[in-house]
Amino acid sequence: MSSVSVRFFIISDDSEILKVPINRFERLLKCSDEEKIERFAEKRMRVAEIIVRLENRKPIEVIRAIYYYLHFNGKGIIDKNKLRNDGNIVFTAGISPIFTQKENDNIIDAQQEFAKRKRDHAVWWKPDMLLERNILDASIDEFKCKRL
Repeated sequence: MSSVSVRFFIISDDSEILKVPINRFERLLKCSDEEKIERFAEKRMRVAEIIVRLENRKPIEVIRAIYYYLHFNGKGIIDKNKLRNDGNIVFTAGISPIFTQKENDNIIDAQQEFAKRKRDHAVWWKPDMLLERNILDASIDEFKCKRL
């Protein structure tokens, strides 16, 4: 039987890959005092969100990989305002001009292009080949990494 699963990893400053259980990641995204990681206080951390295909509950292949940053406040809690702002940037960057351009409009709306640039430099990140290989292998249990 085939299904899909999501895997979350936080990458430390020294490129250590830390697997984050989905339940803990969901609690982190609530941005409350109940779930915090003090060692990430005042840091921008790299995150890998990997969708894998499962066969008989075993990961067999990567379907999609997304790499983005999460910002933590002084207590080690995800910065809710920054998270919301980053989501808005990604949304704005992805809006088709069909929905924003008025018919016979001679004015070019560059908001989407600016949002794309900001997204690609401040919201998303790109791992080098070795780090990406290790992240993808960790997502299908072929690379050992620590759990957070």
